[in-house]
Amino acid sequence: MKTTRRSFLKLGALAAGSALAFPSVLRSAGDPRSPNTGKLNLALIGTGGRGVNMCRDMVQLADHADIAAICDVDPHRGNAGGKYIKERWPGVRFYQDYRKLLDTEKTIQAVIVTTPDHMHAPISMLAMSRGLHVFCEKPLTRTIREARRMRQIAADSKVVTQMGSQSSINLFLRRSIEVIQAGVIGDITDVIVWCDRKPALPPGGAKTEMPKDMDWQTWLGVAPDAPFDHRLHPHRWRWWTQYGTGPLGDMGCHLTNLAHRALDLGVPEKIDVLKLGPPPAPGMFPKGSHLVYHFPRLNHRPPLKLTWYDGGWAPPKDLFAQHGLEAKYDDRKGSEKMIIGAKGLIYGDSYIKLHGEEKLLGIMNHPATKDVPQRLPRPKRQGTDGHYLEWMQACLARDPAAACAGFETSSRQTEMVLLGTLAQRLGRSIRWDPVKMEIPGEPAAPALITPAYRPGYTIRPDSGP
Repeated sequence: MKTTRRSFLKLGALAAGSALAFPSVLRSAGDPRSPNTGKLNLALIGTGGRGVNMCRDMVQLADHADIAAICDVDPHRGNAGGKYIKERWPGVRFYQDYRKLLDTEKTIQAVIVTTPDHMHAPISMLAMSRGLHVFCEKPLTRTIREARRMRQIAADSKVVTQMGSQSSINLFLRRSIEVIQAGVIGDITDVIVWCDRKPALPPGGAKTEMPKDMDWQTWLGVAPDAPFDHRLHPHRWRWWTQYGTGPLGDMGCHLTNLAHRALDLGVPEKIDVLKLGPPPAPGMFPKGSHLVYHFPRLNHRPPLKLTWYDGGWAPPKDLFAQHGLEAKYDDRKGSEKMIIGAKGLIYGDSYIKLHGEEKLLGIMNHPATKDVPQRLPRPKRQGTDGHYLEWMQACLARDPAAACAGFETSSRQTEMVLLGTLAQRLGRSIRWDPVKMEIPGEPAAPALITPAYRPGYTIRPDSGP
C-alpha cells in the first residue's frame, strides 16, 4: 500500500463512499508544539480500565514526559487513573470529548489512546492528521480498512507511532526472534496459540441506568446511536462485534507477536474454521473458536500454519507429549504459544527445546543460542513503562523507525488477526484477496471490512472532525 501524497489523499476522499474521509491538509510532525522543557508534552485519552495502569506508568516516566490534558467519557471511572496524573501534574486539564481536547490543546506533541476498540482508529487518525505522535492500544483497529488507513496516514504525516503490544519490548522475545531467524529450530512448520478468554454476559438482564455525568454519545462515537447498556460499559464491550474484536482481537496481537515478527507472517491465503461455539447473545463473538491460518511460502521460509484456540479450547494433550514437554508446561487452561520447527520448538517467548533434549531451557542460556549474533536493539527498560519509554524517545528524536511496534508493522499484524475475527463473524472458512481487499464469493464481507462512521465523528479538514 505504498502511495504518493496525492494518491493517498485521493484514496481518502473516495474510501467507502466517504465513510472514511481524511484531512486535506496534514500538519508536519516536525513543527515544535510544546514549551522547551526537553520532555514530550502528552495528552491521555482514556484513563479508566486499562488506562489506570497507563497513568501509573506515566508517573514513573515523569522525567521524560509532561501530561497536559486527560480525557475520559466517564468522569468517575476515568478518575481511577486520572487521580495519579492530577497528583503529579496538578494543572492538568480534563475533557470528556477527545475532539474538544484536540481542538483546544495547541501545545501537545503526542497522544496515548486507551479506549474501546471501535474508537482506536477515529481518534488516532484525527490526532495524526494534526501532526501528533500516537501510541494506540492493541488491537490497532476494529476493521481491516482502518488498519490500512492508519498505516497510510502515519507514513504520510511522518509521525512516530506505537501499538500497545507490550511483549514487543521484552528482551526474551527479541532474543527469540534472533534465534528463530538464525535457523536454530529449523524451518517452521506450525505455530500453535491458545487463549482462555471467553465472551460472556453479566448476570441479570440489561440495565440502562447510565453512570452520572457520562458522555454516552462520545463513548458510542462512530458506532450507530444506541441506548446505554451496562453490558457494554464498562467491561464487556470487547465481546460485541460492533465495538470490540473478541478474544482473538483482544489477545491475538500479544500471542502472535513473536511469530509475526520472527517469521514475517504477512497475511494468510485462507483461514479454516474448524469449530465455533455459540455466541452468548446476538451481536457477540462466539464463546470459543478453533481456527487454522494458512500462510504461503516466502523466499526465506516454507508455507506454514498458525492454529488458534480461544474460549478455553486448547491443543490436544498428546501434542505436548509428542514434543516431550513436561506436565507443568501442559498449561492448556491458560494462554500461551508454541513455535514448532524441524529441529525443535520455542515455548512462550522464553524457552527452547531441541529434538532429543529432555527439558525446556531458557532462550538466553541454551548452548545452541550462544553464538547467534545480536541484531535487535536491547530496550533500556522492560515492562509496560519501557514500551512507552521507547516510543517517547522516538518521538523526541522524531524517528518513526525507532519505535518497535510502529503502525507500519502493527497494522499488518492487526490485519492478520482481524481476518480471523472476520471468519468467526461469517461463521465459515474464508479465502483472502489482499490486493482487492475482499473475500471472494462473500457478499456480507464488505460491510465487515470497511466500517460506516456515524456523522460527526469522521475525519474532516483541519477545521475539525
